[in-house]
This record gives sequence, structure tokens and C-alpha cells, in this order.
Amino acid sequence: MRHTHVIRRLATAGLLAGGLAAAATPALAATPGSEGSAYGLTVTGPIAVPPVPAVSSSTGTVSKSLLREDHTKLVKASALDVSASAAHARSSVAHLSVPAARLLASAVTAKCVGGQGSAHLARAVLAGKRLDSSPPPNTTVPVDVDGLGRTAVVLNKQQRTADGRLAVTAIELTLPGGKGAIRIASATCGRAAAPSGGPSEAPAPKPVEHDLPVTG
Repeated sequence: MRHTHVIRRLATAGLLAGGLAAAATPALAATPGSEGSAYGLTVTGPIAVPPVPAVSSSTGTVSKSLLREDHTKLVKASALDVSASAAHARSSVAHLSVPAARLLASAVTAKCVGGQGSAHLARAVLAGKRLDSSPPPNTTVPVDVDGLGRTAVVLNKQQRTADGRLAVTAIELTLPGGKGAIRIASATCGRAAAPSGGPSEAPAPKPVEHDLPVTG
């Protein structure tokens, strides 16, 4: 009986210690003036698609979902989910297809937490070659778009907005001839500052001249 009593006391002490440790871990707090925003995809140019779905928040978490986006033949996707709060933002898009660029992906995700960004691509293929699942910021890959010519895809595009926040776009395809762009999974977060001259990329793009980044 004494042995059982000791075990119970140790277990109780362990639970209490675990509870104290959990309570001592601070939750991610938003810096005053912070705001998060996110959208699933957007298309600019003659055939435009506004950012959908889109959310923004400077307080608690808000979220939106869209079952499918197929308003234009340029891009199709399903299960678009976005969320944002003052301290973070997240966007995920499933079953992505951009036929003209031969771009496919099972899932595409962009995150921005506390002013730090990342992107993840699941089973993403461009022109028949697998793309890196976690590309470095601003990885640039040349690609030919059917009927339009040669252009580039930027993976994990990271840039500062005019108000100083960080914007992360998992995939951005610029259409040749200045005909617009397709942006997939974008998340923005951080503390707004005084407007600067305009958005700037950070760090500089990493060009890939010949081979696509492939997973091993």
C-alpha cells in the first residue's frame, strides 16, 4: 500500500509540474499595430480573379474557406483555406492546376508568423519536373507558358509591403508581355510601419537557369 501511495504522489507531482511548465510558456502575442491577412489565390490582367477567399485581422483569428475556384481556364484549385490574426496568417490551396504552364500541386501552403515566413509545396510539378517541397525565399524558375512565351515562376516569394509587413506568396507566375500574374497561397503579417517607397523583396531572388529544383 505504501508503494502504491508513493507512486500516486510522484504522478501527482509530475502532473502539477507539467501544468506549471505549460502555464509558464507564453502564447504568441501580437505586437501593437500588428495585422495579419491571407488569401487563397488571385489573378491579375485581362481575365482577373480578385483575392479569394480573403481575410484580415488585427485582433483574434478569423478564417474562411472556399470549396473550389475555377472561374478562369488559367488556374483551377479546390479546398482553399485561409486564416489570420494580429500575429500570424496562413493560406493553403489543394489540387492546384495551371495548365498553360504545366504546373500541378497536391497542396500549396504559405505561412507568416511573427514577421517570419515560409512556404511548402506538396507534390508540386512544373513542366514535368518535381519542385522542392520547401524552396528558399524568392526561388525563381524559368518556364514556358503555352501561347504566351517564356516567363518565370517565383516560389516562396517574400517581400515587404509598403507599410513594412512581410508578405509571403507560395507561388507567383508572371504572365509574359505584362499580361498579369497568378498568385497562389499568400499570407501577410507583422507590425505596420510608416509607408516606404514600395514593396521590396527580401532576400534577393535565387535564379535557377537550367534545371528545376527537384526533390530527391
